[in-house]
Amino acid sequence: MDNQKQIEQLVLLCIDTAKEMLKEYKVIIPFGIRSFNDSEDMKMNCPGDKIPDMDYSEQIDNVVSELKEFVVNENIFATAFVMNLESDDGSGIGLQIETEQSSVLFVYPYREEKDDWVIDEPIQTGQLMTKVF
Repeated sequence: MDNQKQIEQLVLLCIDTAKEMLKEYKVIIPFGIRSFNDSEDMKMNCPGDKIPDMDYSEQIDNVVSELKEFVVNENIFATAFVMNLESDDGSGIGLQIETEQSSVLFVYPYREEKDDWVIDEPIQTGQLMTKVF
């Protein structure tokens, strides 16, 4: 699989996972997904899933710490860090994709309509939530 296709698959998996969390929990628990240089496999880490009463900022810190450790210890091509973002305008899925060469943050606005979650087209931002690589 070429690099662009691998990034596309990573993004789709992140959005699908976030949507499933919204359906089940009505909130996005911060999580990370990583893809590998030598495999098409993708692995998820979501420490907040094991300790749901953990403070949201602690959940974020734990996901980022785990991703940084994976980058050091595994043959990582890209990481994705996903969390819930709130503003006066509404809610969004914060999706940050990083490789050794680039980092980008997208915000996917979402809303609940008739017992379903609608995720809108992403908005690319000029800032990052954190730095993993």
